[in-house]
Amino acid sequence: MKIMIELEEAKEQVLKEIRPVGEESVSLANAFQRILAQDVTAKIDMPPFDRSPLDGYAYRSTGLEDNSLQLAIVSEIPAGTFSEREIMAGEAAKIFTGAPIPPGANCVVRQEDTERDGDQVTILRPIIPGQNIVYRGEEIKNGDLLLKRGFFLTPPAVGLLAAMGWDQVKVYRRPRVGLLATGSELMAVGQPLLPAKIYNSNSYTLCGMIQNAGCEVIAVPIVSDQIEDTLAALEKVADADIVISTGGASVGDYDVMRHALAQFGCEMLFWKLRLKPGTPLAAGRKGKQLFFSLSGNPAAAVVTFELLVRPVLRKLAGYSVIEGKRSFVKMANGFAKGGKQRRFLRARAVFKDGELWADLAPAQGSGVLRSMVDSQLLVDVPANHGPVNPGELLWANWLEAWEN
Repeated sequence: MKIMIELEEAKEQVLKEIRPVGEESVSLANAFQRILAQDVTAKIDMPPFDRSPLDGYAYRSTGLEDNSLQLAIVSEIPAGTFSEREIMAGEAAKIFTGAPIPPGANCVVRQEDTERDGDQVTILRPIIPGQNIVYRGEEIKNGDLLLKRGFFLTPPAVGLLAAMGWDQVKVYRRPRVGLLATGSELMAVGQPLLPAKIYNSNSYTLCGMIQNAGCEVIAVPIVSDQIEDTLAALEKVADADIVISTGGASVGDYDVMRHALAQFGCEMLFWKLRLKPGTPLAAGRKGKQLFFSLSGNPAAAVVTFELLVRPVLRKLAGYSVIEGKRSFVKMANGFAKGGKQRRFLRARAVFKDGELWADLAPAQGSGVLRSMVDSQLLVDVPANHGPVNPGELLWANWLEAWEN
């Protein structure tokens, strides 16, 4: 086991342990925000027939008319109705948006460019053959690949599946994540706060972030700083795919999580990251189950979840893209504190004069959860960088949970 490793090495080490969870079929009504476990192809042409994209008149154009044209209206075709009446020269069909083009017609003129008088219509601006017709298969052809395995099903994607007639779709099962908040100083929300105690905020923060990553949460009530209690809590989440804990990850006398994981039968992979905030972070495995012990400091827990745990959950959930977005940013303000370790600073994203600026949160302490509320970026300050200066260019990670 390595004691302290770089973020990239930690990700490589844990990601190689991960395979997507099993698959299941769900109804299309329950497919929103699920991850496809199959390639999806078109079952039909779209549109399935030549159709009109507007309200107007379908007729047979020669392409030679340059003056107004008077035609006899011989039929009317609303959407959802197919007309077998062939349109001959000198005839027209009143047609509505989405309706099939009748036999014999080769164009559709807009209603605004006509004048109707009883059963006669005058085409004020004659058009050429093929104009204002959406042909069968013009948008999608039967057999076309529509969506690939690993695609996150957005509302338009679900709508596309419906348009193709899919009523069931194969998706990845939602990963089950055990969530433990450890610390004898913690109290449940809703109770009067006792001396020397703090409310348990990490469970609520991480629960939302885990759900945002497409996973189900198995939350365990507050766990004390006793190995026996910690082992009992780990047993409660023994069937989870991944277990995430906060607190007890450092080196104090009451930081027992690493020792509890070892007693639970975990092979420890590492227990420190070379970055701030969130240096104390242990990772282990037991069979196919992975364990992450995050710092109990709220901001540190969020930062390390975003940088390390979220990509793991995305791979487990079957996402085709597991890494978040990074952008080059210009610093709107400075950060005076330098250091040997790599640092991730919380910042708001500000667009100014076509450039992306990072406006740092005023407080960057590892326990300052408020600094995360208005932040969309984690500015990546390299190790041994020294103070950050206003106007400096640096890389930054986007906080994905906030983007969604």
